[in-house]
Amino acid sequence: MKLVNIASIDLNLLVVFDALVAEGHATRAAQRIGLTQPAVSHALNRLRALFGDPLFIRSPRGMVPTPAALDAAPAIRSILEQVEGVLRGGRIFEPEASGRQFVIGLSDYAAFVLLPQLTARMEREAPKISLVIRNTSHSVGLPMLEEGSVELIAGNFPEPPSHLRDELLYEEDFVCAGRGDHPALADPLDLDRYLCLRHLQVSTRGNPHGYVDAVLAERGLKRKIAVTVGHFLMAPLLVESSNLVATEPRRLFGSLPSPLPLRFFPPPIDIPPFRVVQAWHARHDADPGHQWLRRVVREIAQQT
Repeated sequence: MKLVNIASIDLNLLVVFDALVAEGHATRAAQRIGLTQPAVSHALNRLRALFGDPLFIRSPRGMVPTPAALDAAPAIRSILEQVEGVLRGGRIFEPEASGRQFVIGLSDYAAFVLLPQLTARMEREAPKISLVIRNTSHSVGLPMLEEGSVELIAGNFPEPPSHLRDELLYEEDFVCAGRGDHPALADPLDLDRYLCLRHLQVSTRGNPHGYVDAVLAERGLKRKIAVTVGHFLMAPLLVESSNLVATEPRRLFGSLPSPLPLRFFPPPIDIPPFRVVQAWHARHDADPGHQWLRRVVREIAQQT
């Protein structure tokens, strides 16, 4: 076992390590913690010597952490949060005075539904707090919490392990949408006509078959996917300007800043709703600032 003399180690190196994991870029990491870029590079060299590992490899995508860095990241983030908690000494979190930065992972859908109200709420109640929003999805949200690159995520995710927490914000159902003068939508939408329409599919992975198609397939049915896009924001605009029909989460259309001339119909087949949750690591449970942030997200979700 490697012996380490803790008295000989500059623990500020852990702050640099944590910033590099969070930002994936030396210059942004330097800005995050108030150092110069050369100072961060010097600290990284010392970290590499301490760990006996490169830790971060330069690539076109920035500083990519090595497996050793990924293994160490959650523990180092936890250590820093424990130190912050000790120094706070149990003081009450005051959002109006706090200059804290929160790093949140939002799916494309969750960002569209929740983020406008969240930023407006921050401006009113916590103008000195800053938000860093990182894109996440069903498959990568929980790993992002594990590695510490975000401290809270919102969207639809798998059941988390015991050291991660999640809280149901709401259950989202589906609606069919078409433009107001769509020639095939003059009458109530039955299943046969629905299957014959040209459909728009939203998939962040570009998959032309999604949740709705899986429900149809269980009944031996199939719809015609004419267009697949990777962003929820495109769905209302494409539907409004074409004969495409979209079967998407109801709040996607309810969150439009100005209503488009669309018509809405209940799906002609029962589509089970999906869970929208916020999730975080257990190490944040007792953090007053994090508790406040979770409460704000919860209240916003209840208003959507």
